[in-house]
Amino acid sequence: MAKANRKIKIMVGSTVYGFEDQLSQITAQLQLLNYDVLNSHKGSIKVNPKLSNLDNCLNAVKECDLFLGIIRPYYGTGNIGEVNITFEEIKLAINLKKPYWFLVHRDVVFARLLFNNMEVKKGCEIIVKPNKFFDKRTIEIYDFIIQNHEPVTLRNGNWAQEFYRLDEMMTYITTQFEDMGFVTQIMNEKTKDNGK
Repeated sequence: MAKANRKIKIMVGSTVYGFEDQLSQITAQLQLLNYDVLNSHKGSIKVNPKLSNLDNCLNAVKECDLFLGIIRPYYGTGNIGEVNITFEEIKLAINLKKPYWFLVHRDVVFARLLFNNMEVKKGCEIIVKPNKFFDKRTIEIYDFIIQNHEPVTLRNGNWAQEFYRLDEMMTYITTQFEDMGFVTQIMNEKTKDNGK
């Protein structure tokens, strides 16, 4: 839990490339709301030069009080083999029971619906090759966030706010993080639930 004498630390997940201008506005908004923002693009996470980028980002997840994940159609360049830094951050934040919020680009939601409803003709396979406009692997992240593997009646903490424009993202961010009393209450619930 955040101590009273320091700002609450929120990590904004490491989805960066092709998104820098919006990411700068998001981090600026959170700073205006009086948060200490941890974000790799902004250079505000501690970097141990003896560790990989993945390990440094995961250490930032461990350090933060809150986590804001953003899922976009572009899977990102933070890929190490089959491992994606953004996805690993998301999984760790959830595993550590950090209070978390997610924004998901509407194209990911649309593509998921499209691919789930496609029929493949006998002998044919539809292959969606990774490209800079849409990477099908982002649907895997989205399914993980919304807990698609669980029956709907058993899902908790699976909200992913759909967005298309920056102003839609900013509305969600301001609504979630402007009221420090609300955020502190959530952080205290987390501590109570973990018995700390």
